[in-house]
Amino acid sequence: MGQTQTKKCITEPKFYSNEKHFIDNGSILLEKQIALSRGQNTGSTQLKILSVDEIEKATNNYDPNLVVGRIQSTVFKGVIDDQVVAVKVPRDFHLNHHLIELYLTEAATSMVMNHENLVKIYGGCLETFIPIMVYEYLPNGSLVQHLHSGRNRLKWSDRLTVATDIAYGLSYMHNAMSRPMVHRNVQSFSILLDQSFRAKLSNFGYAVTLTPGETAQKWPVLGSPGCIDPEYIETEQVTEKCDVYSFGVLLLELLTGKQPIMMARYNNDLVDIFVSSVEDNEMMDMIDSELLEQASDYEIRQVAGLALKCVAKKGDERPTMINVVQELWQMQDQDKNKS
Repeated sequence: MGQTQTKKCITEPKFYSNEKHFIDNGSILLEKQIALSRGQNTGSTQLKILSVDEIEKATNNYDPNLVVGRIQSTVFKGVIDDQVVAVKVPRDFHLNHHLIELYLTEAATSMVMNHENLVKIYGGCLETFIPIMVYEYLPNGSLVQHLHSGRNRLKWSDRLTVATDIAYGLSYMHNAMSRPMVHRNVQSFSILLDQSFRAKLSNFGYAVTLTPGETAQKWPVLGSPGCIDPEYIETEQVTEKCDVYSFGVLLLELLTGKQPIMMARYNNDLVDIFVSSVEDNEMMDMIDSELLEQASDYEIRQVAGLALKCVAKKGDERPTMINVVQELWQMQDQDKNKS
């Protein structure tokens, strides 16, 4: 798609004025932020409101050479106020209430959280049907690229660091605020890496808040096939243990180099296959061959053991993310002492 066509889809169709988009999106975003923070702005981020013109300038009129990612949206590397940012532009700008809800939930969630292992929001443009969101730019892209593209493969110590960083971010989401927040989409596409290959969790569009002491609320099942907690699929009830399961799948992905989402397309489940390999005493055959040269059997079995605890069939049998962080910190200390 050329630059002119891309620009056209940003500003059309104009069934409503830009001002109406701005008012509608702004009021929904404010409602979500208040609901998430219970009216408390402590630790929240002030969203920088940007115009369509500022977005066009930041992306050099949506220059295709600045595209750094494409999934549900096109992500451009841009510059605003001399700061390098990631501009998340929806690929479909027709009226889509689901996408509007997704983008505004993601923005509101990012605004009320502040943690080094969660991607920070910079600003947003509310003038279009579906808002355009701007985030901090992470130069090393997504984890999935480094695990499955065949280039810049992550070493054992880097994978252990990634796991620890994401566990720490999830522990913050579950415990740091008045109400626990559940991500519901923990997977390698949602993890970005900075210049030092430290990991940050992104994509908060499916995030929900829980009210402690109340019966788990039912939510439509959302997430990535192969990574979703089977207990959640069965009951539609969201708890923090949904994220623990998905994190366990992530650990298995880091260990094996196999992509659970792609496996699920062919009706293969990474968890089931890995558990079977353990029962048949063939677990080491599942491990990424590069890791076998970099880590001892004991280290690999430690991480595998933690992953298996996280993917236990029942949520009550899984550890909390605080427990997971503690175990990973101990493993990292052992890795540092070894080197």
